[in-house]
Amino acid sequence: MKVEYSEVEGIDASTYAGKAAKACKLKARGMMGDELLTFKLMDFVSLMLLTTKFASKGIFITEDNKEEAYIKIIDSGNESMIVDLEKHIQLADDVRTLEKTKNEYNQIINKLQLLEDYNNEEQVNSIVEEYLRR
Repeated sequence: MKVEYSEVEGIDASTYAGKAAKACKLKARGMMGDELLTFKLMDFVSLMLLTTKFASKGIFITEDNKEEAYIKIIDSGNESMIVDLEKHIQLADDVRTLEKTKNEYNQIINKLQLLEDYNNEEQVNSIVEEYLRR
C-alpha cells in the first residue's frame, strides 16, 4: 500500500505546524478572497491605464515621489486629470491592501518553515494564534 506524503507550503501536513499552516492558508484565502472579489481584473487594468496616461504627460507616480506627483497634477488645474488621480489613488491603495495581506501570510509561513520541531505546539501557537483569531 502506497502512503502519500502531503505538504502545506513545504511543511509536512501531518505535523502540528502543517495543520496550522493549512489553517492559516484557509484564513488567508478567505481574507484575500473577499478582497479579490471587490478588486477585479479590470480595476488592475484601469490602474495600469491611468499610470500610462500620467506617464504620457511626463508624470511618473512612484512610492518615492507620489506626493510631488499628486501636487503637480492638482496644481495643473486639469479637472479630468484630478479625477483620474483620485481613481489612481484608490486603486493603488486597493493593491497595497492585497499586498499587505499576502505579505502577512508569507511571514507567518516563513516562521513556521524555520521551526526545528514542527510538532512543538507552543512555538507553533505563538506564531499563528493572533493571526487565526482575527
